[in-house]
Amino acid sequence: MGQIWIEELLKGVVRFFLQPIVYYAILIAIFTGYLRVKRERKDFHVRLFSIFQELKFLFPLGLLAGLILSIVSVVTGYTIAYPFIVAVTIVTILFSLIGQFRYLSPAFTMGTALILLFLLRIVPISSLSNIVQAVSYHMYTGFAILLGLFMIVEGWLMRQNGAKQLSPKLRKSRRGFTVGAFQAKRIWLVPVLCLLPLGPLTSFVDWWPVISWGGHSFSFVLVPFLLGFQQQIQSTLPQQAIDRVSKQVCLVGILTIIIAAAGYWYPIFSIVAAFVAILLRGFISLGHRMRENAAPYYFTPQKKGLMVLAVIPGSPADKMGLEKGEIIQKCNGKMVRHKDEFYQALQINPAFCKLEVLDIHNEIRFAQGALFVGDHHELGLLTLDEKPDWDSEKHYS
Repeated sequence: MGQIWIEELLKGVVRFFLQPIVYYAILIAIFTGYLRVKRERKDFHVRLFSIFQELKFLFPLGLLAGLILSIVSVVTGYTIAYPFIVAVTIVTILFSLIGQFRYLSPAFTMGTALILLFLLRIVPISSLSNIVQAVSYHMYTGFAILLGLFMIVEGWLMRQNGAKQLSPKLRKSRRGFTVGAFQAKRIWLVPVLCLLPLGPLTSFVDWWPVISWGGHSFSFVLVPFLLGFQQQIQSTLPQQAIDRVSKQVCLVGILTIIIAAAGYWYPIFSIVAAFVAILLRGFISLGHRMRENAAPYYFTPQKKGLMVLAVIPGSPADKMGLEKGEIIQKCNGKMVRHKDEFYQALQINPAFCKLEVLDIHNEIRFAQGALFVGDHHELGLLTLDEKPDWDSEKHYS
């Protein structure tokens, strides 16, 4: 029996590489990086992060989340039918093309797929309806619960690295001033080991499967799920905004699981759970956008210093520990209000730089570091200042 399980497990892993969503995720991650670099060069005349930045975030945490969900899936004996896999894949690709990463929340992709498959049960469409009719109602319940679990995973992923190494952008304020904003845009590939309701595997202990989702013989399949989010942040520091949204998403995920669990006895609750997830996730995104539009801009030119919009990784400024949102008030003991004054102050001591910085907690701190020939021209700072001819200036220091 052990040999059969190992063989089926290996087959399940091979099936993962047959899923088109795996290669599609890699392609859009690289393409998104290309578009980001193009925008960074347009705004700042310099590339902030590598073109493979999005690809770097695609797998690590997603693999960890997938491992945890896989353990839950195998222990409970969760089964997923191929119509669900196909439907989620199609919806994910369509939503990524229509709304970029904005609609790649599992609430939208998995919720829409669940509702569409349920509609196919009651609306006769020749062969499609026959395929869907073979899916048990318990599988709908299981998929709705999985949707809730994925929303919790989405919130966790957002909190862990949704705000890391974000790319800044320049935009015009309502009064015509140039201000800074951040485009939080991330995708994760989460592979989950599930059971197909057909195959050579059978129950080997009395208590397994813990829950009967449908089917008595099984085989493994490693299913890739693509998660993502996208939102613009301009009224606060990115981590604060993303933390707030991530908590809300997790709460909706918990509520979705509770409603979906009732579907085990009353199947209609599985569909109700999907609708609730879609509506509440939509309200979260809408609420974030309304708050951002109503609140004053955070990254704006300052009268008493240079606002740090971003720091290029590995640059002298990065080694000094400068962070986005901080304000450089003095350089080598001299007050600075715009980049020209900043350059002049750096010339006071070309081999060493000492900065007086107002941090994000409104406390003064000092940052200092040695400079090498030419470093003072490219510290690796993206800043905002009040230079009158701002639009014609480079924003890169």
